[in-house]
Amino acid sequence: MPRDAILDLSARTQVALLFERHPLHASPGIEWRNYRTTAGTAEYQRGVISLSRSLIIDEERLRDTILHEYAHLLAFQRFGVKGKGHGPAWREAMAELGAEPEVRHQYECQRNEKRQIVIYRCIRCGKQIQRRRRLPRRTTFVHLKCGGRIKFLESVVATPQPSLS
Repeated sequence: MPRDAILDLSARTQVALLFERHPLHASPGIEWRNYRTTAGTAEYQRGVISLSRSLIIDEERLRDTILHEYAHLLAFQRFGVKGKGHGPAWREAMAELGAEPEVRHQYECQRNEKRQIVIYRCIRCGKQIQRRRRLPRRTTFVHLKCGGRIKFLESVVATPQPSLS
């Protein structure tokens, strides 16, 4: 049986066991997505747990991610809008499921590269300010340090950084 099929079967089994022990209004569905940096998401309204095809590569990652996302659905069912996010309701649900309330995974993944560097200059003090994105046009922005207006200078294509792995 291919690895993807094994992980899918395991995911559905784990969700069924969680649903048996910690019932929701309806058993959550499982969807596999092409997420590059997100291990999983919980869709509150649809009652679906979405998992990353590229990051969920073994049983340990699968279990941790399903517990994390199931806790989101559990917290939302119990507390409504106040249960969204990684606040006290979610932390309580994680503790009930017997898991550590880790907000972010530590899996190796491919992050987005900087594509450009946008350079601005303060008209008053001359300080150069670098950003990753251009500020909206037809709006005045001021330098926080001196209060002078900042003016667009140039946009430079960023050079890719060498990987440390």
